[in-house]
Order: sequence, then structure tokens, then C-alpha cells
Amino acid sequence: MRANLSMKKRMRNILFVMFILITLLIGRIGFIQFVQGKELSEMAYEQQTLDRSINPKRGTIYDRTGENVLAVSSTVETVTVNPGNIAKEDKEKVAQKLAEIFELDYDTVLKKVNKRSSIETIAKKVEKEKTDLLRQWMNENNITTGINIDEDTKRYYPNNNLASQIIGFCGSDNQGLDGIEAKYDEVLAGSKGSIKRHTDAKGGEIGTEGENYVSAIDGNDLILTIDMNIQSIIEKYLQEACIDNVCTDGGNIVVMNPKNGDILGMATYPSYNLNEPFEAYTDELKQNWDNMSQEDKTKSLQAVWRNRAITDTYEPGSTFKTITASAALEEGIVTDIDKEGEFTCTGGIEVAGVRIKCWRYYRPHGAESLRQALMNSCNPVFIGLGQKIGVTKYFEYLKKFGLLEITGVDLPGEANSIFIKQEKAGPVELATISFGQRFEITPLQLVTAVSAIANGGNLVKPRVVKEIIDSQTKEVTKMETEIRGTAITKETSEKVLSMMESVVSEGTGKNAKVAGYRIGGKTGTSEDGVNTNKYVTSFLGVAPIEDPQIVMLITLYNPTGEGGHQGGGVAAPLGGQIFSEILPYLEVSQGNQEEVEVINQVTVPELEGKTVKEAEQIAKESNINLVIENEPEELDEGNVIIKEQTPKAGIVINEGTNVYCGI
Repeated sequence: MRANLSMKKRMRNILFVMFILITLLIGRIGFIQFVQGKELSEMAYEQQTLDRSINPKRGTIYDRTGENVLAVSSTVETVTVNPGNIAKEDKEKVAQKLAEIFELDYDTVLKKVNKRSSIETIAKKVEKEKTDLLRQWMNENNITTGINIDEDTKRYYPNNNLASQIIGFCGSDNQGLDGIEAKYDEVLAGSKGSIKRHTDAKGGEIGTEGENYVSAIDGNDLILTIDMNIQSIIEKYLQEACIDNVCTDGGNIVVMNPKNGDILGMATYPSYNLNEPFEAYTDELKQNWDNMSQEDKTKSLQAVWRNRAITDTYEPGSTFKTITASAALEEGIVTDIDKEGEFTCTGGIEVAGVRIKCWRYYRPHGAESLRQALMNSCNPVFIGLGQKIGVTKYFEYLKKFGLLEITGVDLPGEANSIFIKQEKAGPVELATISFGQRFEITPLQLVTAVSAIANGGNLVKPRVVKEIIDSQTKEVTKMETEIRGTAITKETSEKVLSMMESVVSEGTGKNAKVAGYRIGGKTGTSEDGVNTNKYVTSFLGVAPIEDPQIVMLITLYNPTGEGGHQGGGVAAPLGGQIFSEILPYLEVSQGNQEEVEVINQVTVPELEGKTVKEAEQIAKESNINLVIENEPEELDEGNVIIKEQTPKAGIVINEGTNVYCGI
């Protein structure tokens, strides 16, 4: 009896324990099914499939002709392994061969081959020559599974440094990191494809059933407004100018079609090789590169990647007088640009108790018309015009010319201008703005503003991309010209262009003359910061005056060579050289050949060490114009010695150009 009770008690305990275990088991199953079900299902799917992505071919970038390739994706291959599909006895020799062919560390490769994972990447973007060696070895060793060779793409820039700051470059994953590559990344990138194949729990392939192949969609092509020939021309001359004039901070050139905003060329010096964007880009850097810290390397690279024509601001100096002249004419402050004696330069002008000098204060320009004032780049005249226009109205014109906001160009990193706030602008601030100092704009902002003068008054949005070509349908999407407003009337435009032509034919821009063409322009020299002893020299050009097709701005930062830092002596000759190649290339007519002026050039003679009288005779014989700086009221020409001159002896200039001498 007692034995039966003990047995029953034992049975109850067993049943109770079993009940608890079954309850826990059901609870666990429920938790797995309803709480972790989705997550575990996804993990199982991931474990039981081999998922390899297929990179799309990135869109090609062409110049404006649609024929010259600026960036293209070439076919390469990526090698991966499925460790579970490689036989244990083959793992070491597979790792050895992979390391040998792709020049990798053997131990690192062996770890990947032995990993308990579905897929491991061995080598990305390798040339087909190497993968063909791998295929041959696999056939010879009867290895048919576990090693995958998939088609991939690699970005290639056939012209190396050409337009580097415009085009930009891609990272190892084909993502655009700078320039057009970054700005239009979604357009160029395309969509990835994939290869999926079901496997068993160990990673072994389950036949070919259930294999799913999703094709990649290639990226769309871009046709830029950049003309490869024009870009090559301006890069060539910019590099020469920066080296010859020892421009310590480089330079840039922008060439734009004022009618539609097409940027035909945009160069920055120094440039870099788009195929090696993370490498040293000058001989000096190459010598020190290995000894530089990563921080210094990054800083140096980021500096050269910058497109300074849109990311950096500067004081435009006298080139900005074209804007002041336009506003004065539009407001009717001046009606006759050739009225003799309408203005008088006494060497300076007093503004709110501050005397602001003319650059030629030592020998004032005297009576001038507006045309002569622009030709002479006379500061007091433009200060006086600014005073008559007034702060409120002047800022209205800054807005009309698009100078208070970014241009909206389709490039990354565009900076805005830096002006004092209108409500804080007093008489002195207005005066300095009127002749182009104590504010900063980007080179592209100035080119865009002056394009409104060149095209008859319309403010046109600049652009770098002209067309997008769909990779699937080949449908072409055109980027339409965008007119953002009207800055001035056509009548004002024609008057300012006429004065700019005189600047080149007779004024400070003489060195930009090109035989057979009507060129307009304005030179500029400004300080690069306050008390830095650095200068920015520039030349703003428009051609041809009768039907402007080009607006060009040359900006050279801190020229320290023998040619000096004056815009007329340094930047204007560069403008003439570029126009002499671009205009014939664009098939711009030279007009009546019988009326073509022959422009003679001369080599600057040695004037230092000569007396003023001797220098005047030499200048006369050389057909150059001698300008004595800081000339006193009484000068003993026979005894006073010239101590320095700009440009220096040996520099080639046009006849009639000013040579500035200090005594």
C-alpha cells in the first residue's frame, strides 16, 4: 500500500515536471515563432543564399561636342570566395594562388578562405589579365566552386588633369566625391544588380534551381558645356602665367558664353590627376609626401581639389568699375560717355573726412569723360558716381547683377559674396565698393554679372551640364537656359561695351589686343586681404564687342615675379594670348582684313640705373610709355636715377604699354 502511494507521488512529480517542460517549450516555440520569427527567417535566408552584387557602369561624361570623353567607366572584375564551398584540402593552395596573383598578404587571404561566412571579398576592380590567370589555374586544378569572378567597373579619366576641379572623382565604391561626379552622382551612378543562389546550411550550392539574376542598370551619360579644346588652351596659358609670374597662390580662368550661361572653360592652377586624386600633385610635394602627417596630406589635397572660381572669394578691384558705370548710365547720372571734362581727377577725393587717392595721385588724370575715366581706371570718378547713385540704389543694382546671392551653378561648394550689410554701409563703404574694394565676390559671380552687360542686359544662370542621355532609352534631356532677371537695358549695355573696347584699344588693357578682333576689357589689381602685402591681379575680357560670344576673367593670386602685379602688365597679355587662340577656334569673323590693326610687340628695355632723361629717350625709341611713380613737382631729369621698373627688362609687351618706374 505504502509502495503504491510512493509510486503515485513519483508519477505526479514526473507529470508536473513534464507539464512545466512542455509549457516552457511551447512558450519558447511561441517566442521564436511570433517574436523572433521575422528576424530568424531573414537570417536563414541570408545564410542559405549567396548574394553577390553587380555594379552598374557609371555614365560617361563628354565635353560639349558629345565626342570628347572626359570620364568613362571601364570594365574590370571583382573576386570573392564562398569559404564553405572550398574543400578543406584545397584551402591553403587557393589562398596561396589568390595572394600570388593579386599581390596580397597570404595570411590575410587564408583567414578569409577559412572563415565561417557565406562570402568574402578578395580583390576589387582588378584587370581582366589577372582574373584570366585565375580562371586558367582553376581549370588546371579542377576547382569549380567557391571562387567567384564578377564583372565590375572602374572610373577612368583619359585626360588626367584636364578640368580636374570641374569633373571631380569617385571613391573605390564608384560614388562621386567631388565636382560633377558628386553633384550628379544619382544621375551617373545607375542601379546595382545582383546574383542570388540558394545553398545548404554549410554553404554548399543546391544546384542551379532558385538562382536569381538581376541585371544592373547603367548610369546616364552627361554632355557638359565645357569645350575640351578651350579648356586645354586656358589651362596651358594659366600654368605658364602662374609659373612665369611666380603666382604663389595659383590662379584661375573662367570662360563663359554670355548668351546662354554655358561655361566653356574653367581652369584652376595647380590642378591634379583625376586618376590619382589622393597622390602628391607637385614635384615639391612628391619629395616630402612620405614624411608628411596624414592631416597635412589631407589639407594639401583638399586645397587642390577646390574649384577656386566658385569656392573662393576675392576683391575684384577695378574690374568692378564696369558695374558702377552700368548703374550710373542706367540711372541717367551720365548720359554722354564722351562728354569732355564732365569729370575731373585731382589725384584723390575726400569722403566723410577720409581722403581716398587715385592710383595715379602723383600725376592726376585731370579732365575726363566717362570713357576716359574707365580707360584710365580713375578711382575718384567712380567714387563720385557711387555717391550720386546712393547706397539704397547701389545695392539694388548689386542684387540685379546677382552679386548678393550665389549664381546657382550646377557644381558643389559654391560660396556667396561678402558685402557689408546695406543698413551699415556709410559713405566710405559705398566709396570703396564703387571702385571694387573692401568686399569679396567669387570669380564666377563677376563673370555672370558682366555677362549681363555683354548680352544686352539679361542675368543668365551659369551652367556646366548641357544634356543628360538616358542609358536605357537614349532619350536626351536638355538643360534649358535660365534667365534670372534683367540688370540693365540694351542701350546701357552697348555704351559700357563701347567703353570696355576703348580700355583695350587705348587704355590700361592694351596688352590684350588681338589683331583683327574687337576686344573689350578691364584690368584690375587689388589687395589679397588687409596688410598682407599680397595682390590679386586680373583681366576681364569680352569678345567680340560687336556680338559678344565670350566673357573671360583671369585671376592671378599674388604674382611675385619680375613682371610685377599690375593687371595691365601681367593679366592683360595673358588675355590677349587666350583670345588669339579661342576666337579663331570658335570661327569668329575677323571682319574687314584691310582694317585689321597690326599690333607690334617689343621687349622691355633695361631702365634701372638710368637717369630719368636717359630712360625717357630709351622708352621713346622702344615705343613704350614711361610712367614715373611718386614723381615730385620738380624733377631734375638729368640726375635722378631710376631704382626699379615694372615690368622688368626682358618681358615682351605691346607697343604703347605703360612701364612704371620708381625713383
